[in-house]
Amino acid sequence: MGVPTFLETGHMQEGFPIRVIHTGNQFNYAAHWHDEVELVLVNGKSARIGVNDHVCELERGDVLLIKPGDVHCFLPGTEHLTIILFRLELLTGSFTTEAEIQDLGQLFNKTTVIPSNTGSQSNLTQYIDDIITEKKNQKPGYRWLMVSRLYDLIILLLRTKVPVTTDESSSSGWACTSSKKFEFLESVCEYLEEHYAEPIKLEQVAEHIKFSKFHVCKLFKEIKGVTLMEYLNHFRIIKSEWALLFRQDTILEIAIGHGFNNVNSYNRLFKKYNDCTPSEFRKKHRTNITKYGG
Repeated sequence: MGVPTFLETGHMQEGFPIRVIHTGNQFNYAAHWHDEVELVLVNGKSARIGVNDHVCELERGDVLLIKPGDVHCFLPGTEHLTIILFRLELLTGSFTTEAEIQDLGQLFNKTTVIPSNTGSQSNLTQYIDDIITEKKNQKPGYRWLMVSRLYDLIILLLRTKVPVTTDESSSSGWACTSSKKFEFLESVCEYLEEHYAEPIKLEQVAEHIKFSKFHVCKLFKEIKGVTLMEYLNHFRIIKSEWALLFRQDTILEIAIGHGFNNVNSYNRLFKKYNDCTPSEFRKKHRTNITKYGG
């Protein structure tokens, strides 16, 4: 999305696959992504929700179904939402057939807007309200009923013909979904962080993830907002800071040991990120640090 994003974790109650959230009259939330499906019902006058590179302008009664892995944010002009998060593992038990899994895949393989008129015709909001009511009252067995009501809701979605409401002119922006993008990003970053001390070349990264060099550069810059080499060199600098503080190695040894060809390029990049040279950094910050004994 061209902006910093974060993976949202730890927000689900342990052992329970559903979470219900109600927002206030103004709700802004930074770009993030997670592994759960997110269903958003607009209760207020309007909502502006960014998904990947697209902004969904929603009105009262509209429902947005956000697929796992899609980067999304809540922009100014968004008010009074009901959000239901749930894990797809709930729907893929041992009794699920291959055909049913394919049906679920078609339903959740893209982010979809369900207009209020479609929702009212299918009584969609009533199904959502039933889940909310069980959560609110918390009578004995309410969690079982929440799961049951969610199954009902998903069956309704499977049987409801949802019109395509996303901007077809921007379909190219949806071709590589954010779940795919983050699979790519995770693979690249893991490779860089495992091999940062080596003289990594772009060709090696491309070969590792089976992408062309062009697509590696393009996608990485699109997602992270910096080039692959900028990310790698910044990571090297961060790792080298620890070595400067806790090791007795020379500056040259630290530079070479962290993937830099020579001490000059190391000094130049270090000063870019820290406003001081490695020697100055070591002298300044080691004053009150006990010498590492490892």
